[in-house]
Amino acid sequence: MDEKSLVNSNARGFAGLIKSIMEPLNENPEFKEKYKNLDRKFLINASNLNHAALITVNQGVLKVESVPNKPDSNLKKKTIGWDGYISMDSQIFLALAMNRISIIGIGMKWLLRKVKMGGILKLLSLLSIFEFLKK
Repeated sequence: MDEKSLVNSNARGFAGLIKSIMEPLNENPEFKEKYKNLDRKFLINASNLNHAALITVNQGVLKVESVPNKPDSNLKKKTIGWDGYISMDSQIFLALAMNRISIIGIGMKWLLRKVKMGGILKLLSLLSIFEFLKK
């Protein structure tokens, strides 16, 4: 399958939650100015749920779409074309969102293979985008 048939612009499930949290950044002029030259795709997958979130940042505009995460071939880099990928259980996502686990804790879970990551250096720009949510 190609990217267009997998990616659904109507974010569902986990992707819908991510969309409702992140899309207000599109109204932040400071966000638009800082990321006006960034063109990246990030895939965030809650492994125990049905849909992953594909976050696209293109010239200061953020868009969140859903991708079915079954079968695993739907989430391959060749299929979707992501630059950075992170996959973990939804409970770990909740702990991270509520500041009950730190970035170092995520690193420890990565070493224990409870968290999967790809394009780690490009994920750092996603981390800086999350900092805008705290403002």
